[in-house]
Amino acid sequence: MIERIGLFADLHSNLEAFEACMASAKELGVTRMVFLGDIVGYNADPIALVDRVADLVHAGKAIAVLGNHDEAVFKDYSQRMNPNANAAIAWTKSQLNTSQIGFLQSLPLVINEEDVCFVHASAHNPAEWNYVTDSMSAWNCVQSSGKTYTFVGHVHEQALFYQSAVGKLIRFAPHPGDEVPVWKHRQWVGVVGSLGQPRDGNPEACFAVFEADSENLTFHRVPYDHYTAAEKIRRAGLPDELAIRLITGK
Repeated sequence: MIERIGLFADLHSNLEAFEACMASAKELGVTRMVFLGDIVGYNADPIALVDRVADLVHAGKAIAVLGNHDEAVFKDYSQRMNPNANAAIAWTKSQLNTSQIGFLQSLPLVINEEDVCFVHASAHNPAEWNYVTDSMSAWNCVQSSGKTYTFVGHVHEQALFYQSAVGKLIRFAPHPGDEVPVWKHRQWVGVVGSLGQPRDGNPEACFAVFEADSENLTFHRVPYDHYTAAEKIRRAGLPDELAIRLITGK
């Protein structure tokens, strides 16, 4: 059986988006899930998201790495985040219990498996939460991971960087649903986009599916009830700008 790995990043407490992506992943035959950090933050269902991810990890069906918003739950990030993010983290802390916070604390910064590296931000100094947005940051990432494939989140837009014949990492904008051949003789950095708060003008949730055996990577977009997710933000008393971001996808 071909292993199909579902890659999910920046869930950000968005239950509606999470359930829609899980349903889509099941239809696509995903056999294992990888959560690339930022389980919490911004949106209104941190309890549900932490519990669901923890259940999958404890059942051996998934692995997960730490994101900066997850770390902000148990470390002081008040000087490192903008006011809206800080407000959401303060509210999230008030919602989670000791066990749920403990699960977030237990998450590693990086997971390496054979030819693959999984990390939230970048494999280059992962605790500094650098963004992979251009050729140089992608090159730094693969140089540090040393792997054929490095999968990251943190950036809320989907992108794929591939190694050219001269070694430079070139950015490619994937089209949702199209299989991209990711041959092992190159190095790759896949930025899977945000499940819980897309920012490219399209409110549909993001995730990707990786098939190592067939050397394919497919990026996906999934419609979900983002109006309900936005209304939950407002009912929780979180900043209205966070609700608007879900509706506009910006």
